[in-house]
Amino acid sequence: MDSTAQVNGIDLHYIEQGQGQPVVFVHGGFGDYRVWAQQWDAFARTYRAIAVSCRGYWPNEKLDPDETITLDTFVDDLTEFVRTVGAGPVHLVGHSSPGGFGGLCLARNHPELLRSLVLLEPPAFPVLGVNIPPRPLQIIRLFLRSPRAGVALIKFGAKGARPAMRAFARGDDEEAVRAFVTANAGADVIAAMPKEQFDRFVANAGPLKAQLRAGFPRFGPDDAKAIRVPTLLVSGTRTPAHVTAVTDRLEKLIPDVQRLDIAGASHGMFTTHPAEFNAGVLRFIRAQGPPG
Repeated sequence: MDSTAQVNGIDLHYIEQGQGQPVVFVHGGFGDYRVWAQQWDAFARTYRAIAVSCRGYWPNEKLDPDETITLDTFVDDLTEFVRTVGAGPVHLVGHSSPGGFGGLCLARNHPELLRSLVLLEPPAFPVLGVNIPPRPLQIIRLFLRSPRAGVALIKFGAKGARPAMRAFARGDDEEAVRAFVTANAGADVIAAMPKEQFDRFVANAGPLKAQLRAGFPRFGPDDAKAIRVPTLLVSGTRTPAHVTAVTDRLEKLIPDVQRLDIAGASHGMFTTHPAEFNAGVLRFIRAQGPPG
């Protein structure tokens, strides 16, 4: 059932089912609370499953076309949402951005709100010392540390971030979505995507456009080292290298961390490989204590 929570002067739509400790699902760019359909029954059997649509994403009020929003705004919304509906510390499952990167920032800012943190390939590129699109000097420094990651970031900037930003600037949201998804998940993913899903992505393009205008927040290695929440990093073995490089770096930095690699999956592993994803994440969450 769709409900709303008033957060920072706006209404955020969310759905929930089940009883027990709350597990809050937060989508990535182009998504909304509907993307978690294949997690719903599995988690709601023993937990209070909650999925929220972030500011500007369906079915919430749309953003103004020229609006700029920082990730910090999404993090502030998420913080207040957890306080409003969480009923105590929650297990948070966040995909990409705003979900994954936002969850990472929430864990840094307010660890008392979280029982555990599950991060699905957050694009926390600042831990690599780069912005998006990456600057030449940043790429050189990264290349000296990790040639594979440096080459991957160059490709992402040339084939993903910059083409998407140019397409957004000329009002071609379809081409922007196509470029961004291809760069982050692979050409085969966009080619196999059902039209209904692609249309949903295009309809939800506004918030990512607004976030790209604002750039990425400060979140360096010391921020990751300061995370004290039990954390599970989830990655697909077919995810492009520039995304995996961030997960690899976070695994080395976050003190209390585990990792789940899903064979044959890419950036949307929870939709393409739900059985493996659900089993691995539930195993991690259960290890944090009884569900009641």
